[in-house]
Amino acid sequence: MTNSSATEARELPLALLVVATASAIVVATEFIVMGLLPVLSRDFGVSIATAGRLVGAFALSASLLGPPLTLATARMSPRNVLIGTLLLFATANLAVLLQPSFGTMLTVRMIQGAALPVFIGVGAEIVSRLSPPERRGRSLARANTGFAVGVVCALPAGVALAEGGLWTPSFVALIVFAVAAAGLVALGLPRISGNSAPRAEQAWRLVCEPRFVTHLMLSIAVFAAMFSAYTYLTAWFAERAGFSNWQIALVLLEFGAAGLLGNAAAGRVADQAPLSATALAVIVVTLAALALSLVDAPLLRLVVIGIWGMAHTACVTLCQVRVTLTGRSMPAFAMAMNISAANLGIALGALVGGWVVTRWGVNAMGWGSLALTPVMLGLAGLLGVQGERA
Repeated sequence: MTNSSATEARELPLALLVVATASAIVVATEFIVMGLLPVLSRDFGVSIATAGRLVGAFALSASLLGPPLTLATARMSPRNVLIGTLLLFATANLAVLLQPSFGTMLTVRMIQGAALPVFIGVGAEIVSRLSPPERRGRSLARANTGFAVGVVCALPAGVALAEGGLWTPSFVALIVFAVAAAGLVALGLPRISGNSAPRAEQAWRLVCEPRFVTHLMLSIAVFAAMFSAYTYLTAWFAERAGFSNWQIALVLLEFGAAGLLGNAAAGRVADQAPLSATALAVIVVTLAALALSLVDAPLLRLVVIGIWGMAHTACVTLCQVRVTLTGRSMPAFAMAMNISAANLGIALGALVGGWVVTRWGVNAMGWGSLALTPVMLGLAGLLGVQGERA
C-alpha cells in the first residue's frame, strides 16, 4: 500500500462520520416541513394544499438547479462548499424566523432546494475519492446513513416539535444544528487534494449515456412509488389509527430506526447486486403500504411499519449508490443528478398518492405504489439485461 493509499484509508472513517452527520441536517431541512404543514397552514392563513407547495418548491428547485450549480461550484474547495452550504441553510432559516410569511418561506425553500444536490454531490465525491474502488459502493452507503437519517427522522421530529402548535422550534433547531455541522466540517473533514474541475462537455457526455439516463429514470420511478404512500403515512395514522402527535412521532421513529438496518443491509449488496436489491426493496415497500391498511392488530402494525422502514431507507441508499457508481467519472455531478431525479420522483409520487387518497381515501395510500411498481420493475429489468452491477 502506498503512503497516499494508507493516508486515505485512515482518513475515510472520519470523512464518513463528518459527511453523514452534516448530510442528515441538510436533508432534514427538506423533509421536516411535511410534519409542520397543518401548523404552517394555520399560521400563514393558507390551505393545506397551498402549504404543500413548500414541499414541491424545494423538490422542483433541487431538480432544476442542483446539477448546474454542482458544475458551477466544481472548482471550489470541497470543504468550503460544504461549510458555505450549511451556513446558507442556517441563514435562510433565520430569515424565516425574522420575517415570518408564506412568501419568505417559499423563497427560502427554493434557495435551499437548489443547494441540496450540491452538498450531497460534493460529499459523495469526497467519499468516492477516499475509498478503494472495490469498496466504493459500501462506503457511499455508509455515508448515506446521514441522508437516510434525515429522510426518515425529519418527519417525526417535525411532528413532535409542533406538538405545542408552533413551527418555530423546528427552525431554531435546524439553525443550531446547521451551524454546529459547519463547525464539524471545518474542524474534522480531512483535506483532500484538488482535482481538475469537470467540464460541461464531460457532464453532457454523461447525461447522454443511455445506461446512466435509465438509472436516473429508475430513481424517479422508485421514489415515486415510495412517496406516493409515504407522503400520506402521517395522515393515515391520524385518521385511521387515531394516533396523537406524540404517538405518530414515536411510530415514525420506529420507522426511522428500522431504516438504519435497511441502510446497513443495502450497503452489503451495493457493490454486487444493486439492481436486484432495488427491485426487491420497492416490492417490499408496496406490500407493506398495502398491508398496513389491512391489519388491525397494533403489534402487527408495528411489525409492518418496521419492515416498511427498512425497505424505504434501503431504496434511498441503493438509488444513491447505483447512480453514483454508474457516473463514477463525475461522482459529485452524478449524485446531484440522482438527487434531482429523486425529487422529481417525490413530486410525482405525492401527486399520484394525492389523487388516490382524494378519490378513495387515505386507507388506499398503497394503491399508488402498486400502480407505479411495474414501471420500476421494467426499468430495472432493462438495466439487468446489460448486467447486474452498475
